[in-house]
Amino acid sequence: MRSMKGIFTASLVLLASALAFGTTSLAQDDEGGGGMPTAKGKGKVTDAINSKLGALFDIGGGVTMLFPRGLPVGESRLVTLKKAKGRPPVNLVSGFKPVGPALDFNGAFNTGRKAMVLSVATKRDPVTAGKRLVLAMEVGTFCEKKNQRYKLKGGLCSGVELHDAYYDAGGKRLVAELQSTGGMRMQFGVVPEGSDE
Repeated sequence: MRSMKGIFTASLVLLASALAFGTTSLAQDDEGGGGMPTAKGKGKVTDAINSKLGALFDIGGGVTMLFPRGLPVGESRLVTLKKAKGRPPVNLVSGFKPVGPALDFNGAFNTGRKAMVLSVATKRDPVTAGKRLVLAMEVGTFCEKKNQRYKLKGGLCSGVELHDAYYDAGGKRLVAELQSTGGMRMQFGVVPEGSDE
């Protein structure tokens, strides 16, 4: 009986050690950027985001979107990131010059302090003197003279919000850290300094 108790105790110790090792390994991986579910596709990814785990979407061509842990999106929010069929109505923004592909993300999120990170690979910094880098995000808004030809469902029309972006020279990529998304198309680009349309 004693030997059986000893074997049982030893097994519990080994199991506890294994569990502790696994938890530590995952935490270390996560701190280094790993340990997070990654969904990959060619031009499109549709997958669920779990707020407890976070997620990384990679649609190829250097286009990724990172969803950190703790986003207020539940445990199985199904969303799609893909290359868009057309650009958002960036001509509504004076002097806007597109950089990289137009993207379409169907998740309309307001994440608070947690930032989603959208990035697009590019070899050169597109910003020149007197310009700044932005992400143009399509949103539904009231129809006015300048945007009435861009009709949406529900009696709304397309509008454009500009979000600050930057060029990561080390990673050679365009980056936008987003607290909200409009659930439609997005486009990196450069605009004249002072433009806030």
